[in-house]
Amino acid sequence: MVLVLVFAWPFNLSSQVLTTCAAIGINIVFDIQKPGWHLSVLWIAYCYVAMSTHWFYVHDAQEPPILSPRIPIIGHLIGMICHKQDFYHRLGQRNPDLPIFTLPLGLGKMYIITSPALVQAAMRKKSLSLDPLTVAFAERMVGFGPNIMDLMHHPPTNGSESWLNAQHKPYDMLAPGAALNDMNARVLNSVADIINSIGPEFETKHFYLWLRKSFTLATTCALFGAHNPLTEDPQLNDSLWDYEGGQASLLMQPFPSLTAPKPIKGRAAIQKALRAFFRAGHDQDSDVSMVIKDRVAINRKWGLPIDDIADHELGMLFVSITNAIPTLFWMIFYVFHDSQLVADLQNELLGCLEESKDSNGQRECIFSVAKFSAECPLLVSTYQEVMRMTNRQLGTRTVVEDTYLSHSSVGDAAGTPTTYLLKKGTHIQMPSMITAYSQATWGEDVHNFDPRRFITTREKERLQNRAFNPFGGGKHLCPGRHFAYAEILGAVAALVLGFEIVTPEGDQVSIPPINNSLVEAVGKPLPDVQQNLLANIRRRPGWEGVKWRFVAGNGTTET
Repeated sequence: MVLVLVFAWPFNLSSQVLTTCAAIGINIVFDIQKPGWHLSVLWIAYCYVAMSTHWFYVHDAQEPPILSPRIPIIGHLIGMICHKQDFYHRLGQRNPDLPIFTLPLGLGKMYIITSPALVQAAMRKKSLSLDPLTVAFAERMVGFGPNIMDLMHHPPTNGSESWLNAQHKPYDMLAPGAALNDMNARVLNSVADIINSIGPEFETKHFYLWLRKSFTLATTCALFGAHNPLTEDPQLNDSLWDYEGGQASLLMQPFPSLTAPKPIKGRAAIQKALRAFFRAGHDQDSDVSMVIKDRVAINRKWGLPIDDIADHELGMLFVSITNAIPTLFWMIFYVFHDSQLVADLQNELLGCLEESKDSNGQRECIFSVAKFSAECPLLVSTYQEVMRMTNRQLGTRTVVEDTYLSHSSVGDAAGTPTTYLLKKGTHIQMPSMITAYSQATWGEDVHNFDPRRFITTREKERLQNRAFNPFGGGKHLCPGRHFAYAEILGAVAALVLGFEIVTPEGDQVSIPPINNSLVEAVGKPLPDVQQNLLANIRRRPGWEGVKWRFVAGNGTTET
């Protein structure tokens, strides 16, 4: 999911929350090209007026050291405005010896963890939780009604399981096993349909938009079956991405219906379609994934009305595509930008390709996704390196009770760890722009794309694993990572082996600049690139008549 800091109605909020409200969406609210920007500036001003009613925060001697801004009070906020995600990267570069520090933001504060070892320790702490932020964004961003919000705000006090914790159970269906194999088979079936429709002559595509539309349908059909609402109404594909693109506007402004009409309209259209889907009973169709069916069953058990159940699935629809599709785009472009990498991947993929003929005598090429991890180390390493280069998670948590974290410095002869106090109510961030771009972990070429970076020794692999957290960690480890792996690697494998992707002029594609937004877990291309990027695609000579198929983890195929 996109890890963003989100906030309830502005009255009676703590200074820390108000400060973070001003800071985290800063790249959206100060974008003067967006409608309503002036109201957003007023919203920020309001936050500061509200914060002025609070006492300046007290810093305990055991808390992480303060990293004071050069400009008092507002310096770090200005850094976020000017540099967005690069702000965190600069902090990490300038303070390589600080494993954790306190960042003053206005009259509030936030802890920033930079040490990979300390990040791992923090992710294991139950007292450092994403749940308070999940509750906060549920109403403003996802648009949950009072029935769901009541369950979130009033968990049982007798020690029984809460509704929020019950929502984790269906994600067992996304762990390796029969249910995941079934979903993988369905999504790869749709991927095969996409690539099999490409002909032997060059077709010019608005590449990002084409990829986004095609794979949004593939993913959502794997989840919701043939009656997937996005299939019933093609316009809803754009509505979903209108909503995704404006999520920060829903969070950061006090009157989003006035200042963010596009995402509001997109969300309403998706909610209407989902309600029609559930009212018609399509959630019981045989081709609906088990993870959806289990989520629905839990919500029925908790007594939620059908429209609330439908609204709840907007979250699943959203998280299934918002990070995977940009990652797929970046992997395609990083690969096809390098002709030698394309050739090396082709040689590797030939080793795990199976060929046959269908009943009509047509040549079939079959990939087994389960073989990739063992037989295609370069493909897997390329995927990991793409995520390292493009992941922009902030790793946000809230301290729900006073917590101590200990850290031992490398080379500390005494071996005595330093213990830090994290105060209840404070936000924590563990930005990937720090850990994924640390020279201590990744070497001096950290800013270069190296597809073989993850083909390494065991000792180096352990070091990398600590600093490489594209799917989060601990209780909040992304449950859909195996599903995304199958979809992305399956698609890239077939495209690399059987297709050519070049510019309209016939040259190698270039890597477009990334939009270092503060509210996207995977950075996307800049907005104008998303809309206008053109690329040509066709089948490789000698592969014109191939029908592509995929094998899921259970050894069965879908055609």
